[in-house]
Amino acid sequence: MSLGKKISIFFVFLFLIPFFIFLSVEFSNFKNEALYPIFYQISEGIALIIAVYYFLKIEKKWRGWLGWFLVVLSLVFLFIADSIWNFYAIFRGEEAPFPGISDIFYVLFYVFAFVFLVYFIRLLKLEFDPSEKFFISIIFLVIFVLLLQGILISIFGSKEMDFWEKFLNIFYILGDFVLILLAFMLLMKLWGGKVAKNYIYFVLALSLTTIADVIFVYIFKNYGISNWADLFYLASFLLLACAIISESLLHISK
Repeated sequence: MSLGKKISIFFVFLFLIPFFIFLSVEFSNFKNEALYPIFYQISEGIALIIAVYYFLKIEKKWRGWLGWFLVVLSLVFLFIADSIWNFYAIFRGEEAPFPGISDIFYVLFYVFAFVFLVYFIRLLKLEFDPSEKFFISIIFLVIFVLLLQGILISIFGSKEMDFWEKFLNIFYILGDFVLILLAFMLLMKLWGGKVAKNYIYFVLALSLTTIADVIFVYIFKNYGISNWADLFYLASFLLLACAIISESLLHISK
C-alpha cells in the first residue's frame, strides 16, 4: 500500500472519531458537549501537522511552491479560526460569538485561497476555447441564481441579522462560490493528469464548506456548541490537508 493511501485511511479515522462522538452527544444520554469540539480540534491539529511536515519536504525551487505555500497558510488561518471558535465551547460551554475574532482568520483563509487559485491560473497561462467558456458561464449563472434565490435574498431581508452579520454571511457564501468556480476552471485544464486529484480534493472541500455555510445561515442564532454543520467543516479541513499532502508527495518522490 502506498504512503498516500495509508495517509488517506488515517484521515478517514481522523474524521470518524469526532463524528461518532458527535452522534453519541446528539442521540444518547452522553451530554459532555465539550468532548466533541476537543476531538474536532485534535483531528484538525494532527491533519495540519502532517500537511505542513510533507509540504516542507518540497524544494523551494519548484515553480508551484509559492502557490501551495499560500494553501498551507490558508489552512493555518482556518485552524486558528476554528480554535478560537471552539474555545468558547470547550472552556466556556457556550456558542462562539458571531461576528467574532475567529472571523478575522476565516476571512484570511478565503483571501489566501483566492490568491492561490489566481496564482496558478496565471502561472499555467490557462486559455479556454469558446465551448469551455460557454460551459463555465452556464455553471456560473446556474449556481449564482440558485444562491441568490435560495440564500442571498433571505439574508438581505433578514430582520434577525445586523449589518456585519449580513455582510459576513454573504461574504462567506459568495467566497465559496468564487473559490469553487476558480478551482473548477483549473480542474478542467488539469483533468486526467496526476495533479487533478489534488484539485478534486480542493473542489470537494469547498463544496462541503458551502453546504456548512448554508446550514449556518438557515439555523442562524440557533447554532449551539456543536452542530451538524461542524461535520462538513471538519471534512472540508481534512480534504484541504489531503490536497496539500497529495501534491507534496508528487514532488517529494521526484
